[in-house]
Amino acid sequence: MILTLTCCEKSEINPLSDNFRLVKILNYGSTSDSEPNTFVDLEYNENGNLIKESMYDYPNTLFVYKVYDYENNLLKVKRIYDGQVGNLQLGTYREYEYENSKLIKEELFLSSGTSTYTKHYEFSGDNLVNTYKFNDKLGIHHQYKYKYNKDNLVILEETYMYNQQLEGFTKYHYDDKLRLTKTEIYHSDETIRQTQEQKYVGNSELATEMLIYDSQGELSQQLEFLYDDFGNQTECRIVDTQGTHVVFKKTYNGELLIEHIEYAPKGFYISGFVKRYEYSEIK
Repeated sequence: MILTLTCCEKSEINPLSDNFRLVKILNYGSTSDSEPNTFVDLEYNENGNLIKESMYDYPNTLFVYKVYDYENNLLKVKRIYDGQVGNLQLGTYREYEYENSKLIKEELFLSSGTSTYTKHYEFSGDNLVNTYKFNDKLGIHHQYKYKYNKDNLVILEETYMYNQQLEGFTKYHYDDKLRLTKTEIYHSDETIRQTQEQKYVGNSELATEMLIYDSQGELSQQLEFLYDDFGNQTECRIVDTQGTHVVFKKTYNGELLIEHIEYAPKGFYISGFVKRYEYSEIK
């Protein structure tokens, strides 16, 4: 059974993601387009692991596909085939290593087998505390370090790009209900770059508003969030002196995302692109 719904259709069933599997993503230039520009087909193995992702120009021109291999239900190799249409060849591939089911190493190779970089993940208990890329030319780069509070919520993220020089850091603040309330983004010299404040209604864990302030503490952007009865975020809006402008809209059937519309800057209800999703029922 394939489930394909638009925002104007209703289903007699109430599908949950555990009972359905995403099998196709269709990409449109706008809501008025009758046919997609491109689409993606997804295939799974008997354990429900994604094993192939095929990308097509409409109506049937395959231009990229990705293959996934697993061991004990853990992703071990991801291969990307691209290049000349009709003669796609292996372009790059990634190999993954685990320890106690936690990803600890990801290595990117060219088709020739030459390694371009390795990405490492370090944990303290279940918390990721350090991740970085490494290769012979650059050494350690694109490094992120994390610190947590007693509730295992991240409170500090430090960013190091090259030569292990601190580029900046971010502090996260929570209320007594463990909800993220404030994010402070700093330059390496500890001057503030941006502050984000999230607002909630009552005991809800879903933020209804985000206020973004610049380095001078001036309000630079106000966002509003809308949700459906399942807690899915269905709309994001920008509020400014010119009114309210939609950033995106999402439509769900139960807990399944059916349609995602991104709007052009400032909204104006002109869609920048549309994604629609199709699912198959798991027998």
